[in-house]
Amino acid sequence: MTVHTPAPERPAARRHGNRRRALPAALVLALAAAATACGSDEPSRYSQTCGVVVDGSGSADASRTGFDAEAKLKATLQTFLSDKKCRKTSFAPITKVSEASKCQVSPLDLDPDTSKTADRERTRTAMRAVALSNALKLLRCAQKEEPGSDVLGGLSRIALSKPSGDDASFDVLVVSDFDQGDTDFRLGRQDLSTASSRRSVIDGFLKSHGKPKLSGADVYPVGYGMKYHTDTSRYEQFNAFWTELLEGRVKAHVNTTYRR
Repeated sequence: MTVHTPAPERPAARRHGNRRRALPAALVLALAAAATACGSDEPSRYSQTCGVVVDGSGSADASRTGFDAEAKLKATLQTFLSDKKCRKTSFAPITKVSEASKCQVSPLDLDPDTSKTADRERTRTAMRAVALSNALKLLRCAQKEEPGSDVLGGLSRIALSKPSGDDASFDVLVVSDFDQGDTDFRLGRQDLSTASSRRSVIDGFLKSHGKPKLSGADVYPVGYGMKYHTDTSRYEQFNAFWTELLEGRVKAHVNTTYRR
């Protein structure tokens, strides 16, 4: 029987074969790099939780003595939502009894899941327009309720949407003149002339109305104190009251970025 022994592989052929086997791995790396480069063009998803509080009291009217809540919503809301990269966004009204008000609109996802071919920026822009439409619906509902302005109750209601955890970020736009005026408390009738009197008023106010759970939240007022814009002394007392209440007691951060 004749046994045929295979000829030894030539070095050149072995090297050539190794190159052929290495090509697929190199191709995989190149494709992965290309995929990463393409993926980097996709906008990163938004994750910020936001809130919108809308004052529907009599002072929200577009009148000489009102602060025109509708105009202020139209001027600031979509910019706020874009600036803060808001995703889940909730809404709350300010009425005579804000926490018990029947006025409500559902929370919105302003950066929803879409197909890979969808224009994400265009989708976000469209959803911010929906948010404005919903906020205006909430305003009109609140304006039909019994006159009154429970600002603290509106803040307590939006606080229910704050993410859990002391370090959770929450941005809140509050379209209101902050002139608290409900059945049990009218800010204009309180003695706010000294630090001591303000502390006493705040103590009683929080005891009767409760403290909004907005610690660590960033609050952005719009229309704040407009009733007192021609009375410097009263505005200073008004501002000292709300600064102590919101920052000193509630531990929120008050920002003037969108104040008008």
